[in-house]
Amino acid sequence: MTMRDEPRHETLVEVQRLLARARPEQVRRLLDDIRDAGAMSDRDERASPQRRVS
Repeated sequence: MTMRDEPRHETLVEVQRLLARARPEQVRRLLDDIRDAGAMSDRDERASPQRRVS
């Protein structure tokens, strides 16, 4: 699967609308989830370093 470098404008507008309607506690939970996902990703990368191709 290939992805474009630039996000679709419609997607950005949709996300902006969702965030504008969100209650403060919903935004806090979303940010916490994003932070936790990043921490899990970092931990996984440290636990299993990438192999180098010889």
